[in-house]
Amino acid sequence: MKSSAGTVMAIALFAASLTGCTTCCTRFTRQPAGTPSNEVVQEFPSRSTMRTAWRVRWAAGPGKGLYITGAWFKRGPSEPWMRVLWDARLSEIFVPYHSGSPRYYDLGGFGFDIEDANERDTGCCGRLLGTSPRRIVWEVRDRGVLWKNDQQVRRGEELVLWATIDAANYNYIVHYGFRDDGSIAFRVAGTAENLPGRRWESHMHNGLWRVDIDLNGASNDSALITRHSESVSGPSATDSDAPFNSGVEGWANWNDLRFTQLRVRDTVKRNEQGKNIAYDVRPVRFGTPRHQEDFARHDFWVSRYRSTELYYPMVADYVSNNESVTNTDVVLWHISPLHHMPRSEDGNDANGWNGVALAMWGGFDLRPRDLFDGTPLYP
Repeated sequence: MKSSAGTVMAIALFAASLTGCTTCCTRFTRQPAGTPSNEVVQEFPSRSTMRTAWRVRWAAGPGKGLYITGAWFKRGPSEPWMRVLWDARLSEIFVPYHSGSPRYYDLGGFGFDIEDANERDTGCCGRLLGTSPRRIVWEVRDRGVLWKNDQQVRRGEELVLWATIDAANYNYIVHYGFRDDGSIAFRVAGTAENLPGRRWESHMHNGLWRVDIDLNGASNDSALITRHSESVSGPSATDSDAPFNSGVEGWANWNDLRFTQLRVRDTVKRNEQGKNIAYDVRPVRFGTPRHQEDFARHDFWVSRYRSTELYYPMVADYVSNNESVTNTDVVLWHISPLHHMPRSEDGNDANGWNGVALAMWGGFDLRPRDLFDGTPLYP
């Protein structure tokens, strides 16, 4: 039987995909004996001698989605596990429509649960976690070039845990990426069907994140704010950091002209250069939301840790007593917007609404600062 060029190409691509599946399944680290079912250990590089590693613990439930209940990082083979996160989650997803109503609280208001996952979610190299039904996807991904110096190059990798919240007509993909250089990517995407009866009305999906950073343990962390300034009368520029809100609980706003970042610095642990280890919050966004609700009028909040303070819409009350956020246990709060102006690609065709909205992503990165003594994974 003769085969067309297209058929030959399809067969070749299929064979290559099978080879790729076999290859990338070797990325997963064999789990140490006694690893709990809600914990994942991943070493990097995934296919050679360990240089860095993550140990991540997760949980999930109605009105919460997928959230992180602990994350530890190894800077090197002989290094101890160092705690980075105590708890990290989407505290709420706030969805105001441009006409002023409705204004949905998709987690606290409805208690939506996680959608079951299947092999189409995992792709070629993913795995499913959890008990039946299994709803959490575990992937180890190539994330492109980490660094390059002429002929020397290192491709980066990340451990990704993600799940999908089934919010009636909408789906929210909640994604945590733990990278080989110690950074963490927090992402949320909106997809599935626009609101029936209001398919064309613009609206916003706001991911309201609560992140309890316990850098090298719960104590001795301080919150700072960093800013960039350029001279209008000359070529000079400066960067500065200062105690967040003069060292007490409160809020701050992101300014694109000043490259605003929130920073959490451990006041005790230093690298070999004598610099205190830290993490920077770097927003991933293309705009700034300003809604009438108090919690949505600012981009960053910092509070002192209280185990009962979990709900983002209450954050203005949480910070009202002006407790210290210097040399203590601090919690970061950040709003990440998805501004949705519906388009034909979101489901409209010649027969009316007959599709789904393409995934829209937002979030932020936690990037280490002075955590290493030099370039991560450099030969």
